[in-house]
Amino acid sequence: MTDANTRLLHNLNRSMGRVETTQVALQQQQGVLQQQVGQLGVTQDQTRTELLGLRHQFDEYLRRDELRHNLQVAHTEIVRVRQELDTKFGHFGSVRRLATGTLQALDVGIVAQSTMTQLSEELMLLTPQYWLAPALVALAAWIRDEPLLAKQALDEATHRDNDKTSLFFALVLRRHQRNEASARWLRQYAARQDPAKLSREFTVILDAVSTGAFGHESKPLLMGQMGEWYDRLTEDQATVDSQVDRWARILDQERLPIGSRYTALPVISPTWPRLKELYEGATVHGLAEQRLRSIFTGPVPVSDDLRERVDEILTSLVTGYDLEEAPLRREEGELQAIVKAEGDKDAAAKAMRLADPAYESAVDFLTLISNAAVGGNGAGTSPGTRRFAVALAKDWIGQGAGRLEAANVAAAPQGVEFALEGWSAVVDGSTDETALVAGLAQHIDTQTAQAVAAVKFGGGPLAAAVGAAIATLFALSAALAGIVGLAVFLLIAAVVAGGGSALGARGLKPRRLELRRQGEQRKAIALDQLRGGIAELVDLRAEWEGQLALAPRLRQYLDTLTGAAFAAPAPDQKRGA
Repeated sequence: MTDANTRLLHNLNRSMGRVETTQVALQQQQGVLQQQVGQLGVTQDQTRTELLGLRHQFDEYLRRDELRHNLQVAHTEIVRVRQELDTKFGHFGSVRRLATGTLQALDVGIVAQSTMTQLSEELMLLTPQYWLAPALVALAAWIRDEPLLAKQALDEATHRDNDKTSLFFALVLRRHQRNEASARWLRQYAARQDPAKLSREFTVILDAVSTGAFGHESKPLLMGQMGEWYDRLTEDQATVDSQVDRWARILDQERLPIGSRYTALPVISPTWPRLKELYEGATVHGLAEQRLRSIFTGPVPVSDDLRERVDEILTSLVTGYDLEEAPLRREEGELQAIVKAEGDKDAAAKAMRLADPAYESAVDFLTLISNAAVGGNGAGTSPGTRRFAVALAKDWIGQGAGRLEAANVAAAPQGVEFALEGWSAVVDGSTDETALVAGLAQHIDTQTAQAVAAVKFGGGPLAAAVGAAIATLFALSAALAGIVGLAVFLLIAAVVAGGGSALGARGLKPRRLELRRQGEQRKAIALDQLRGGIAELVDLRAEWEGQLALAPRLRQYLDTLTGAAFAAPAPDQKRGA
């Protein structure tokens, strides 16, 4: 062997040694790179979770800011509306305060008749077109025994508002136990009424009957008239259906939120929104019974003094707003609904839709009963009147609850879908939990096996191995041909390619092990979620059935209520009532 060949082989061995050293370094760097890639995946997951959390917090911030703005605007607008009411109708308040004050001053006899006359006449000038002002002038003239002035003022009051004037003087006469005269006013008032179009002040009649403000001469007349109207209107199924539908919406508004005690179902069941709606819809019956029982719990504060009872009714009559005030009163109600809903305009609008009939200038007798039963600012009813009205409306309440119950049962899904890790199944009464769990486990095992099988010797490493073999063959050919430089170059290329191929092959086993580990971890988490979801579904169904079981109890309680039981006797006629 010549010195040149010896040097060539020596250089070749040295080059191969450097290649092997480089290969070892590359393997070490690949291990570090794999660790970094794994850490990068964890970091990406954490970043994604944090970004989702920040997005949720930002959305919550925007929502809270919107609610706060709505609440602030509503408070400001309420002040404006009330100022406008005071500017336009402030004198009405003075007249209203004078009404019961005049009667109570007459009782004690410490206010001069001239003072009452002067005040009533001044308010007559300040409140044109308002019925109560001439009514007070007539009352003052009656006290002074001036029949001509009393008649003139009375004619003007009835011209401005015949119905309210009739009720006012019926109550005034009843206050002084002029029972026959009071009954005549009521008789002609009732004769003018259309049960399909009653004005808001008819609530005063319900108040008077429920609190015993009217005696033997008037109470049978009113009870008989209301009974006739009730029977007539309930023959119209459309009218009854409107009340039943209204009560269904009222009851459905009061729901018990499901809360956050269920954690697995919201994550793994696409059916969860329906299940949540189903459960919350079933809670209306128990809540309705609780609400109704609270209305009838405890005594109703009613004075034994006839004058005090009548004064309360009179105050209700004269303080009820008139038609001119209605638009502003409604606007005030809408703003108050926003405040009550803490700035949520959608919830406020829903509440106002339910309260709409209470703001109507005229409604049918059945709607008026429902208005009184619902109560609230728009109805202007006393606790006793509300009990009386609820007892009259009990059939509609029961039918409304029945509609909700039927709709809730009909909406129950035949099966509940579970979906996780790309697997889905429908759970119903015939589903076996063991088979369900086994199916999910097999699905994840299959996915894991497919992922592991996809990690094989191919692609770049295979191409490198083929290239190394070809380069080796060409290197041998070049060496035999005496082309030493080319042989060395090809041999180095073959070593480098072979090293890369070997490096790729050595990384296959760790990748497969990692995929199997991840698959087992996914399976364990998924099976825990599935078992938790099944357990929660059983609990939710039991709770749902428990809530639905309260529906018959609500109907049974409603059956115990009778309207006549809540019509109090007059305090001056208790023995014969």
